[in-house]
Amino acid sequence: MHTRPGLLTIAHGTRDQRGADEMDELLEHLRRRLHAPVGNGWLEEFAEPDVVTAAGRLVEQGVTRMVTVPFLSFGAGHAKTDVPQGVAELRAAFPEVTVRHGRVLGLHPELFALARQRVEAVRSGTISEDEVLLVTASGSSDPDANGDLWKAARFLAEGTGHRWVEAAFAGVTWPTADVVLRRAVAAGARRVVLFSWSLLAGLLERRVARWADQVAQESRIEILDAGRFGPDPLVADVVLDRYREVLEGDPRMNCDLCAYRVPLPGLERRVAAPSAGGRRAAAVEEGSET
Repeated sequence: MHTRPGLLTIAHGTRDQRGADEMDELLEHLRRRLHAPVGNGWLEEFAEPDVVTAAGRLVEQGVTRMVTVPFLSFGAGHAKTDVPQGVAELRAAFPEVTVRHGRVLGLHPELFALARQRVEAVRSGTISEDEVLLVTASGSSDPDANGDLWKAARFLAEGTGHRWVEAAFAGVTWPTADVVLRRAVAAGARRVVLFSWSLLAGLLERRVARWADQVAQESRIEILDAGRFGPDPLVADVVLDRYREVLEGDPRMNCDLCAYRVPLPGLERRVAAPSAGGRRAAAVEEGSET
């Protein structure tokens, strides 16, 4: 028996061994932090173990209470259909286990902090007007999820200082990254900082990298690859935040990313300040209120 519920992440699956290895590394981060049984189940048939098998392994370790967290960036089709089906199958297979379900990682402040680190690690100097920040994702048929990428790109640009930002996809929907890269070249861009809003290594991310290489060879534009999130300890912290939300509730009101919660450039003094209207906020920023 364990005093804390076990944690089961549910990921969409990958044919890329790098992604599977990164998930194993992330699980080790989670185990060191949680001190409870932790596992991962894949949704796709080409990756093992599946959700029920992974849950069974936690049950064998004495888990009677379990929290499931979708290890997904956005609330697209996998999160809205496949993950709930997997959780339903888990509950049917282990009716004696109490299962509580969390939400996708989403637009979490720690992910933006990590993305900013990745971007700043590959570039130096003043950002010029002809430098583009391009944020990419795999792509979805769900407009809600695709819209979240645009929000992510804009918010990241607010933190990095870029004033030319684009978003693009590896497939499924528009615009694809090759199209956006060529548009940037045609518009006069001389440098692109490329960041993949991807949790783990994958084949779609490699597709974007191939497009970037092709465009760089065609145009001689400089493309700096800032990578992806990967199995970073900050990603583990986000997963555990979603785990705790299930058990303790989410104290936030209507936003994870507003200036009263996240230190944004030029608005740092708003963090933790009373949200009492425009005049009060202006006074805090000007330093006239103590």
